[in-house]
Amino acid sequence: MIKNLFLAATLLTALTAGAAQADTVFDFSYIFTDGLKITGTLDGTLNGSFVTNISNVDVTFAGTTFSGTLVGGSFNAGTGNFDFGAPVVSTNGALNNFIFADSSDQASASNEFFFVAGLSPQVFAANANVLVNSADSDDVANGSWKLTAAPVPLPAALPLLVSGLGLLGLNRRRRLQSDAARS
Repeated sequence: MIKNLFLAATLLTALTAGAAQADTVFDFSYIFTDGLKITGTLDGTLNGSFVTNISNVDVTFAGTTFSGTLVGGSFNAGTGNFDFGAPVVSTNGALNNFIFADSSDQASASNEFFFVAGLSPQVFAANANVLVNSADSDDVANGSWKLTAAPVPLPAALPLLVSGLGLLGLNRRRRLQSDAARS
């Protein structure tokens, strides 16, 4: 009995560990009017249509990944500058107000992607590592923004756990058949 409870607890732990990660990794993409595409991933917490606690941002523009550690921020309409700190990322493109760059000094940043509703151009990406099409800008209404929770990969231990439980069940069945044959 205790063995069965232990196995059930192990299975429940494995299944809930995978489910807890389901809403923390997000894939995003923006397709500019001219067809260039920016894609990436970020970690965060979905609160309504906004993602908070953003970290681990990876960005690829026109097939080239941004280099360096990316910092995030948002546009301050009062100063007309980006304040690095808390980017505002939303599932609704019209609510976005963020910049991801390889430097908090925008003048020295060689890789940057900003998406700010109300700013013209509203969407801009630049990558110094791209020789052709190294920059692009767009109006939010013309492009296509997509932010979705990334699919959760099956935990590597789950197939092993299921096969182990299957072997335990098979072993028990053989023992029951053996005991029945002796009787």
